[in-house]
Amino acid sequence: MMQMHHPNQDTESPQPWRAWSHAEEEAIWSHPDWTSAELASILPGRTVAAIRNHRARIGRWRPDAVPLCQKCGEHPVWTATADGTRWGLCQACTLEEREWRVRHAGDFEKRDNALRQAAFKGRRRMKGR
Repeated sequence: MMQMHHPNQDTESPQPWRAWSHAEEEAIWSHPDWTSAELASILPGRTVAAIRNHRARIGRWRPDAVPLCQKCGEHPVWTATADGTRWGLCQACTLEEREWRVRHAGDFEKRDNALRQAAFKGRRRMKGR
């Protein structure tokens, strides 16, 4: 029978490698809003980097507990993308939001320029008095 070789086996690591227990994964899933440093305080023997890497592998939420879309409330949040996760939207709503932002980008730019120029002119008028 062949023995498994782990990368930490050859180095003098302060903490030997050990598998993640189901209880540790439950702790990560139970606190999706906590930082890795906060989780390290309740998971003895796990470093902040180890928790961050493991959370990247298993996900922030329990597979059956991903929150629903804030817009439609029917589909789970699209966690595969940063903007979908940040906005709390499903895949369909995220794509719709992206398209809407592209279509209206010029309108926002025009409004922003008008407000900025009005503020600049207002400051200039005050200097002249």
